[in-house]
Amino acid sequence: MTMIDPEDTGDLPTDVARRLTRSREALGLDQEDFGEGAGLSQPRYNQYETGKRLLTLAAAMLLCERYQLTLDWLYRGDPSGLPKRLWDTLRKTT
Repeated sequence: MTMIDPEDTGDLPTDVARRLTRSREALGLDQEDFGEGAGLSQPRYNQYETGKRLLTLAAAMLLCERYQLTLDWLYRGDPSGLPKRLWDTLRKTT
């Protein structure tokens, strides 16, 4: 499998968790506000962001809808569909 995100480890839950953290921090939100903003409880969201559970498709779709993220970004590390403002912020935090 070709890795788009050069920081990927090949462990999907870990890689998705890192992208969730980066996205949340780029938006200036804490875990509670980020998760609850998309209708996810903080304890559930925390499991995704720490890599204890792989982000479900249903949860990912909620986060994408609320924060203009993409499934390609969250699961594959492909930032090409992200809003320019968000991608610019993410690049600065690398």
